[in-house]
Amino acid sequence: MKKFWMIVSAGFCWMSIAQAQQNPQYTMYMINPIMVNPAVSGTEDYIDLRAGYRNQWTGFDGAPKTFYVSGHMNLGKAAVTNNRSRYKKNGFHGIGTTIQNDVIGPTSSLKFNAVYSYHLKLGKELFASAGVSAGLHQFSMDGNKLITGTPGDPLVNSFTNLGFNDVNLGAWVYNNHFYAGLSMVQVLPQKVYDQNNNAISDAALTQHMFLMAGYRIPMGYDFTLIPSIAVKAVSPAPVSFDLNCKVRYQDKAWAGVSYRNKDAIAIMVGVIINNTFDIAYAYDYTTSNIRRYSGGSHEIVIGYRLRLKGQVICPNKYW
Repeated sequence: MKKFWMIVSAGFCWMSIAQAQQNPQYTMYMINPIMVNPAVSGTEDYIDLRAGYRNQWTGFDGAPKTFYVSGHMNLGKAAVTNNRSRYKKNGFHGIGTTIQNDVIGPTSSLKFNAVYSYHLKLGKELFASAGVSAGLHQFSMDGNKLITGTPGDPLVNSFTNLGFNDVNLGAWVYNNHFYAGLSMVQVLPQKVYDQNNNAISDAALTQHMFLMAGYRIPMGYDFTLIPSIAVKAVSPAPVSFDLNCKVRYQDKAWAGVSYRNKDAIAIMVGVIINNTFDIAYAYDYTTSNIRRYSGGSHEIVIGYRLRLKGQVICPNKYW
């Protein structure tokens, strides 16, 4: 069994080597930031439903593939933003859920989280929120996908599941013109233990830090420039950052570019249909040495906006 748990440990190491972090990489994080910051839940004037898929480093054997679905909405925002309300309040709530499946080589990571946030009005259009998401994280490894020096080894050709608690925290400040947020993912550092309840060296869930910010700059009547940045830190990997810039035409279409230091340059495009449906696509051209073996990365996000009763969707708030 010791050999088996060494393989489990190797699975966690493979996750770190493949991505330099255990949390999935997103190029279009600005399309759905709730995946890394629970304080985002409830920020919109509608029920925001999204599904995304990322195929990273195509052509690279065992490369990461990520699929997720998310949904969130606000509770009581109309009583805060409606100046004619008899029961005007200073705060409202946000609720939501996220499901994420990340597959890397022989390993699979499935997360299911419930999300809650509280939003406080600081000024005429300025809000701040704090959020938490909590749920279950299941790590799986299929030994049949491993190549070993002893073919047919029963300790290798097997399947294992490990369960963990998953807790994430976040803070968010925003108005119609900008947003800024700080979050910590996998707040609870958790070790992997063998059948004798001994911690396995180098096999653990580690904390991830995310700092994000964006600003909307009007360019005449039809166009809007939206620069943004994301900084990601997880030990022992070096700090990484994304620099992004989008140009939006009215509320119908947008295009942008992204630079991830020492990793990739991406192009992004998106369309919005009837202020209800939207679809976005990103292609990453890998700039690291992995480009010798990879055809780049593809990411697609599909969204649906469901209007809440008593509220009007304001298109000029779309990011």
